[in-house]
Amino acid sequence: MVTNKQETGGVGSKHDAAWRHRFVKAMTADMLHGSKDGPVDLPQIVAGMMGMAGPIALGIAGGHAGLGLLASFGAMVVSGASSGGTMRQRAVEMTGTMLVGTAAVFAGSLMGGRGWLTGVCIVLMSAAAALLGGMGRSAGQAGTQFMLFTIIGAGLGDGGLHQHPYALACLFAAGSLWGMMVSLIAASLLPSAGRRSDAAPAAAISHTERLRRWRRSLEHVSGWQYTLRVALCMTAAEAVGMFLHHERSYWISLTVALVLQRNFASALTRTVQRGIGTAAGVLLSGLLLLGPLPQMGMVLLVAILAALRPIFKHRSYSLYAALMTPLLVVIFSLGGTVTGSLLFERFLDTMIGCIISLVLGYAAWPNRNALSRKV
Repeated sequence: MVTNKQETGGVGSKHDAAWRHRFVKAMTADMLHGSKDGPVDLPQIVAGMMGMAGPIALGIAGGHAGLGLLASFGAMVVSGASSGGTMRQRAVEMTGTMLVGTAAVFAGSLMGGRGWLTGVCIVLMSAAAALLGGMGRSAGQAGTQFMLFTIIGAGLGDGGLHQHPYALACLFAAGSLWGMMVSLIAASLLPSAGRRSDAAPAAAISHTERLRRWRRSLEHVSGWQYTLRVALCMTAAEAVGMFLHHERSYWISLTVALVLQRNFASALTRTVQRGIGTAAGVLLSGLLLLGPLPQMGMVLLVAILAALRPIFKHRSYSLYAALMTPLLVVIFSLGGTVTGSLLFERFLDTMIGCIISLVLGYAAWPNRNALSRKV
């Protein structure tokens, strides 16, 4: 006779096996085939290429390549923020991203260069962003963006460009405005793939009702779970970064912010994809940056990678991460020489961030399988 416990264990085992099978299948499809349903938005390709190349070329012409690269980062962020739709929808999405990014870069640069206090501030601000992001999809996206840009701002404020926080925020905002202008012009002149929709549109919910639901969720431990996961992983990332003393160890925290998802299943898949993509990206960076990169070669390289970026963004996260690695390495080299040791540190930092996310953000939570099957 089979006991209820055995029956439950059998059902659980079947669920776990089925979930693992879906995970392996999704990973294989992403790495080998990608998604053919991902849109190819010509305006985003042109906007990414021109938006990023312009500030770099201007910075080089003025003898300030590092400042041009920072402005180029602002253009990259904004040009990739639009998911299509009408001109008004594109403008609203990009404006929101610019405002969140500028505020976060300013806040982060104020905190940079203060040792362990910087780490504490990043942990607290990341936890607050994760908590407030539970109010809805848009709030969640804004919270993730704020985490990312705060960490980047702290890295820049830690001696990266030797600029006042106001100057760093203004450079980011100027690049964002340039990227927005180029994106809107490209969208008005070129055919668009339209708005990408992953799910059926949900019924409209008032802000009051959304706030009420969020408050009710905080009455249960599950409503705090993502915030606790973010705080735990960020604390570990900042501690490891201070221990390693890498040139820019904020890449560990940056990786955590990128791969740690509210959905447990998405978190696991995205972490593995990020690790694989970054490993391939470091190899690609080594091939592209074998020797000293001439200044115009830097402009051309960034333009090509920026043009390819929106093509793979919704098709294969692994390939997207592989392309983003050399792009971000060039941008955050701030006009300096990209060496083999720098590439190795970026690879090591990313792997550490992925491991922290897997262990403390996923494996340490005993109900992860049940939650991942519900969503």
